Amino acid sequence: MNTFIINEIFTDNAINSTLLVVDSIGGVGSIGPQGATGSQGAQGVTGSQGAQGVTGVTGAQGVTGVTGAQGAQGAQGVTGVTGAQGVTGVTGSQGVTGATGPAGTTTGSWILTPGANSVSFTVDLNNTYMMWVRGNIPNGICIWNAVVSVSNNNVGVIGNQYGWWYTSGNNLELTSIPSQIIGTSGTIITTEIITTTSNVFNFGITNNTASSQTIYYGYLKL
Repeated sequence: MNTFIINEIFTDNAINSTLLVVDSIGGVGSIGPQGATGSQGAQGVTGSQGAQGVTGVTGAQGVTGVTGAQGAQGAQGVTGVTGAQGVTGVTGSQGVTGATGPAGTTTGSWILTPGANSVSFTVDLNNTYMMWVRGNIPNGICIWNAVVSVSNNNVGVIGNQYGWWYTSGNNLELTSIPSQIIGTSGTIITTEIITTTSNVFNFGITNNTASSQTIYYGYLKL
């Protein structure tokens, strides 16, 4: 005789035990069909949210990096085009006439039109003179002076002369001075000049402005 205890487990986890006494063990019966799946139990209540964790300590600031080397200087840009020259300003009023020179002084003036001009003055023969030419306008200066002795009109004039003009301004340009003045300081010369007008002193002056300009000259008989 054999004794068996059969335990049944229900869906609510309860256990029911049954004592079974079997006189003899029969053959194993076939496996019965699988029972239907029990319904799903109700979902449990969601637990409360845990407390927020403590914020971690801020890390130390990293070391500042080394400044990079300065880059090479770029190439110079192209120079811009030069602007057009501005309009020449209005000619200022004429200055006050200077005091009269000593006795024997002769003065005069020339009116130079725009462009090249040839001008001159004439002195008496057989005299010694101090002479000058003076032009002074905005951005234009030309100066000449000389000390000469004039004898006959068919020979050279002995003496010395100096001329200068302001090239940076360029509004007045002294282009030629008298050619009959000869002489070398400290020496005797015998140079002969072919002329019939050695007492006429000629000058070339270019007026590079857009209007007429006045140039002054004079000589003093010594």
